[in-house]
Amino acid sequence: MNALLLLDNGWAAERVAEALFVDAETVRQHMRLHTAQGRAGVERLAYVGHAPVPSAAQAQELAAELSARLYLTAKAVCGLVAERFGLTHTPHAMARLLGRIGFVWKRPKVVPAKADAAAQRDFLEGTLRPLMTAAEADPAQKLLFIDATHPAYGAHPAAGWVRRGETAMLRSNHGRVNVTLNGALSWPGREVITREAPLITGLEMVAFFEQIAARYPTARTITLVLDNATYNRAAVVREWLSRPDCRVRVAYLPPYAPNLNLIERLWWFFKKKTLWNTHYPTLDEFRAAVRAFFTNLGPWEGELASLLTNRFHIIGHKAERISAT
Repeated sequence: MNALLLLDNGWAAERVAEALFVDAETVRQHMRLHTAQGRAGVERLAYVGHAPVPSAAQAQELAAELSARLYLTAKAVCGLVAERFGLTHTPHAMARLLGRIGFVWKRPKVVPAKADAAAQRDFLEGTLRPLMTAAEADPAQKLLFIDATHPAYGAHPAAGWVRRGETAMLRSNHGRVNVTLNGALSWPGREVITREAPLITGLEMVAFFEQIAARYPTARTITLVLDNATYNRAAVVREWLSRPDCRVRVAYLPPYAPNLNLIERLWWFFKKKTLWNTHYPTLDEFRAAVRAFFTNLGPWEGELASLLTNRFHIIGHKAERISAT
């Protein structure tokens, strides 16, 4: 009755809750019951106590089910638990239970359907790790990871904290315009070389390889780790690499293995810092922001050092068993 009287006196539910040492939702529930059922509804309150706690065996069975199947909402898990164990939970209580048994709500990571975990392990242990070790031991043996990125001049929305009940707006530009960058990331120095081009072709790759070779004039060998894109295997590229005095070598990644190309992490970091939730009024401003990021990586040195490491994740061995409910 105190809650109802204070609400009737113009107090907000949050202020009433603070004064009566209860939560604001309890105050609102009192008001809803009184509105719908009058005094009798408030006197009963229909308090049902804590949500039932599953046994250790039930919790283990639930964890196994959630590891094999992706449930989109806590409400869907409530239905599963009610059907299988006869236990009733609210979605809020289920979310707390899922947290206690080690689950969080997040999106799955999209990986190539044709990724071959065995081929990735073979390349990682038989080719990539020896190359990285050699580059660490001998500065004259350069190792660089090569890839292109094509940031679009448009909206790149990302999740963030927004006031409850409000919608954050991100302006989007019309048209389909991209900035195409060829990039190289050295190991272990983490030096970044970029080259802007209208289109990535075999001739563009040769020009980029020449730029990299000029950057390291004293290196005995320069090994480039790159994917199997058509332009990376073009005839003009093979001809350039076959020259007798060519110091550049290539190591082609297994098919569908972007996870083994270290520069992919740099592209993700660049987009996060430069593109996500940011509107650039003009294309010139967009291009300037892209160039500025790679011109001055100093502010991100610490973050990049922890991101660009020699630890790699193998993909392809679990993705096939995830389904959604």
